[in-house]
Formats: sequence, structure tokens, C-alpha cells
Amino acid sequence: MAAWRSVLVTKPCKLSVKSLQLIYEPHEEESIKVPLEDITVMVLETHQATLTTALLSQIAEKNIALFTCDGYHMPNGCFTPFHQHSRLSQIAHIQRDMKLPLKKQIWQKIITQKISNQSKLLKYFDIDNLQLELLKDKVKSGDSENLEALAARKYWQMLFKNFLRDQKALDPRNIALNYGYAIVRGAVARSLVAHGLLPTFGVFHNSELNAYNLADDMIEPLRPMVDMVVKKLEIEDELDVHLGISVKSALINVLNMQMKLNDETVTLLHLCDVMAQTFVKSLKMNDANQLNLPSLL
Repeated sequence: MAAWRSVLVTKPCKLSVKSLQLIYEPHEEESIKVPLEDITVMVLETHQATLTTALLSQIAEKNIALFTCDGYHMPNGCFTPFHQHSRLSQIAHIQRDMKLPLKKQIWQKIITQKISNQSKLLKYFDIDNLQLELLKDKVKSGDSENLEALAARKYWQMLFKNFLRDQKALDPRNIALNYGYAIVRGAVARSLVAHGLLPTFGVFHNSELNAYNLADDMIEPLRPMVDMVVKKLEIEDELDVHLGISVKSALINVLNMQMKLNDETVTLLHLCDVMAQTFVKSLKMNDANQLNLPSLL
């Protein structure tokens, strides 16, 4: 499986395209060329980058996920391509008409796999995972008993010491988790769109203010891969609140890490495509079992 490139832009520069190559021209430094077909993700961390419209068009054509960042260097926007095709339009209509029983069955499968992957990660770090092992087989249709939340409380208490998972907390581990999740979320959205799905319409998440409800559903089994990287980085010092380039690069590289799918090991980036493709199959066949979800190695 090819290790696709993820481009992190941190310096003021001009970005353009020539002969299907990204031209990176930093101020007062030598320019760099990268074939667009090798790139899957671009993160614009600096607010002083200029992009040509020709490059934006090619980013859409090559199905590259382009992220912008806020003043704290956290991803806050994702540019995903929009393809006009009658077959993809048909899929969007099938998705829109999805029945509630199928949504509940798919959500049950997603949460079961998420808890299973959380359990495997605890085991990987030699942490007692018995409580999560017992929970993963008890998830009901639609996760009606909200075992996802119960598992999460136990999981975070065991994975990190003196830690409270809070998306808005200035704990450097929370910031690193948010960064990694945002990257994976964008990659998931990219694959959903490429397969004719509308990220706005989720199976569980359904906020009218969220353009990525379905991506927030499908990312759940993948989150432990980000958790693994943050755990390995041992980010604890308060000085790490502003993540360094090495930390961000490691988090973006999650997309090239491998998970297990059936009897194969495949990159997380490829898994995003498989999950989107099999989700479409689930819709067409009205069968949640068609959805193929990965596990940790």
C-alpha cells in the first residue's frame, strides 16, 4: 500500500500548480515541487499562504482534503470536492431515505467496534481491559443504553493518568487529540463525498449546524489510532499546549498507520474508502452487516 504524502504548510508562501505538480514557494527560500497525485491531505497552518484558483480546482479533481487552521493552529475547515455524477446523485437520494431501523443497526455496529478497538488499545499498553471487553458485546440497537459513554469514562481513566476528556480543555493531550481527530475526520469526509454520500446526513449525529454528521459517525472506530499516537508521544508538559511540528506531523501521519480489516493490514486512509464503499453497500442492500469496519492490529 502506498504511503501517500500529507503536506503541512507552516511558513508564509505561495502555492500554485504546474504540470500537475504542487509548487510550494516559501518567502526567500527555494521552491519545492510535489506531484499532486501523491498528496491526499494538505494542512494550511499559516494564514499567510496564497493559493491560486487553478490549484484549488486541481485539489478538487485529485480528491485532496484541504484543511485550514484557526489562530491556535487547530484545523477549523475542510475543503472537499463536489462531483456531479448521476450515479452519485442516486446514492445521495438513497442515503436521504434511509430508514431508522437500519440507522440503529449501523450505529450499534459502529459503537461495538469502537469499544472493541478501545479495549485492544488498552491491552496494547498492558492496561487491564476486562471492563471494556465485557461492554463491547452488550451494545444494543442504536446503543439504547449509551454504553459508548460508559466505556469512554472507563477508557480515559485507564489510558491516561489524571485526565478528563474535554474538547475545550487546555490540557495538551486534549489539544493533541482534537488535532488528530480533525485530520481523520476530514479524511473520512473526503471518502464519503468521493463515494456519493452527503456528510451532512448521519446515522446517529444529526445536528443541523454540523456539515459532517456522517463523518462524525464513521470516525468512531478510528479514534483509538489517534489515542495511540498521543499516548506514545507522552504529551504532558503544559508547555506543549502549542503543539510542535513534530507532534503535528506524527498526528497527520496517523493516516498512513495500519489497521486490520478482515485478514489484511491496510492504511487508515484506505480504510476510509472501504468504510464509505461498504456503507453505500449497506444502504443499497438495507443490511448493516455489509458495513466493513477495522480493528486494531
